Amino acid sequence: MRRSFAREGCTSARVPERPARAQNRRGRSFPSRTRAIDARRPFVNHADPAGPARLRCSEPLRSALEPEDSEAEPMSRAPLAPVADDVSPEGATETRGARSAKRQQILDAATRVFASRGYHGARVSDIAREAGIAYGLVYHYFRNKDEILDTIFAERWGAFVGVVDGIAAGEQPAAEKLRQLAALVLFAYRRRPDWVKVLVFEIQRTSRFSEPEQIEAVGRLFRSVARIVRVGQESGELRRDLDANLVCLAFIGALETMITSQVLGVMRLPDESQAADDRTVRTVVSLFLGGLAARSET
Repeated sequence: MRRSFAREGCTSARVPERPARAQNRRGRSFPSRTRAIDARRPFVNHADPAGPARLRCSEPLRSALEPEDSEAEPMSRAPLAPVADDVSPEGATETRGARSAKRQQILDAATRVFASRGYHGARVSDIAREAGIAYGLVYHYFRNKDEILDTIFAERWGAFVGVVDGIAAGEQPAAEKLRQLAALVLFAYRRRPDWVKVLVFEIQRTSRFSEPEQIEAVGRLFRSVARIVRVGQESGELRRDLDANLVCLAFIGALETMITSQVLGVMRLPDESQAADDRTVRTVVSLFLGGLAARSET
């Protein structure tokens, strides 16, 4: 049966013949999907191969579909995304600075959480809460908790070894370089207690510290200290009959034991004062260089 659009104000446009109703396996018929699609698009001209079909409706229906002022300019649309010319270098630098600040905020918060809860007792949600950010934002910067801890070690240790390299490359005598190094290590816990605690408990005494990247990073420290010893031996300031590598191990081992004792609460350095700090450092260096043997009075 054919049906005309004359009732709805259209002329000459007719829908195709109703297709035969298909049947399923049980013999029940169901309407064709093609018919359902055509019913939703009554104005498509199927006979026009030139391109998109045009409406062929009567004037009353056309007036109802079109706006009153057909010559009015269309509303302008805002661009979906800024073009490249709209992004200034200053804005890009500011964006990178904000990302770097957020990343550092996460690392600082993770250091405090690892120091208070321990690595295995800390969760990513704890880090996010400490940093004051959303939980999912942490994964925007780091894959998991392991990567956060590895980044803390790589960046903080790298900065520390950079300072040691600067001391080793200086022009001061070997004894003064060792004094500066001892001051840097012994009072690191006073300046950054959370970082030192994470280094001692969560990195240094775990299998993570035996990975190749960590071994190479720690090796930079030993090479710098051994360099200080060798330069002192070449200048005649230090004994030449001693192996520089063994001297390096003994010196770093003594400092490591002292700083670990601070973390454990076994030993407490004098209260912060320049005089007390200098006396502590000079005692350590003097003991290391001169030993415990009593000096002859002759």
